[in-house]
Order: sequence, then C-alpha cells, then structure tokens
Amino acid sequence: MWLEVNYPDVFGGTWSTAPDPVDLHSFTGIDATSGSTQNAYRTKDGKPINLVRMNGKDIATFERGDAFDRDDLARIDPAPTIGIVSGLYELFPDNTTVRRSLEGLAAAIPPKGYLVYTGQPWHPQLEMIGRALTSHRRGQAWIMRRRTQAEMDQLVAAAGFRKIAQRIDEWGIFTVSLAERLSP
Repeated sequence: MWLEVNYPDVFGGTWSTAPDPVDLHSFTGIDATSGSTQNAYRTKDGKPINLVRMNGKDIATFERGDAFDRDDLARIDPAPTIGIVSGLYELFPDNTTVRRSLEGLAAAIPPKGYLVYTGQPWHPQLEMIGRALTSHRRGQAWIMRRRTQAEMDQLVAAAGFRKIAQRIDEWGIFTVSLAERLSP
C-alpha cells in the first residue's frame, strides 16, 4: 500500500480501501468454499487440472508437493522444464531449509531447464508486515528473512543452476531472476 499511495502514477492511481466482496467458489471450476474436498491440482478422477493450453495442447499444470522436501520435489512426474519460486523463501530464516528446496528443484528440473526465483532484499514496511502477517506463526510477529541478492544467487548456484538474467524494480525492493539448470 505504501508504494500505491506514494507512487500512484506507477500503480494506476488506485487504492481500494473497501473493495467489493469476492466470491471465488467456482472461479477455477472447483468448489473453494469451506469444507470442500476438491482442490486446484487434480480433478475428481485424479487427472491434472490444466493451467495453460497452446496449439490445442495442455502444457502447464500445478503439482502439489512439499516445497522443502528434496525427495518429494525430485519425484515430480513428468519432470518440469521450469520451476518457479516466488515469495516463499522470505518466510523461512534457515538457509538449510531453502537449500533443501533448491536441491529438490535441481533434481526435478533437467539440464537446460529453468528456475525463476524472486528476492526481496529490503522492504520499507517490514515492521508493519511482521505485525500484520501472524496467521502462520500462531499469533507471533513474523520477521521477513531478507537475503541479499548475492546470497540468494549463491544458494541457487550451489544447487546446480547458473543465473542468466535479473530484473529489479526501481526502488530495489523486488527482484526476479532466471537461472538455467546445469548438467550434474
């Protein structure tokens, strides 16, 4: 919100303080209401739910797994040609956990596949975010684990990827990087 208020020309001048209610119960073709046993990964008969269709072919699906279980990630079938980690690693302070996740992605993604990863080297509202986002910490304040871009790149490289591109916003808050999977 701070960015929206201070840079309205960048964000289209919108700042909703009281948005209309949103009902997503059938937005994705699944019943997302409380108590539903449906999910966004598989149909009732166990087939993957398609996310993207190109030239008449289903080309992208979500796969459910434990993002920090190396072996769970390594078993993804079919093997993904691209992995995306966005806004996850900031939630966990321990590099051992992040390393396990990246190693699992490296085991799953074949050589010449890609990893897209994000970073958040700093944020002007860390204290407000920490006090507001407590749901996953049983009411305790959450302090974001900021990693320098160099630290994040080193973790990615140690897992077997080579960084080939990066973009960063003009305030230096958010980064998006692309890395290629190297041959083991």
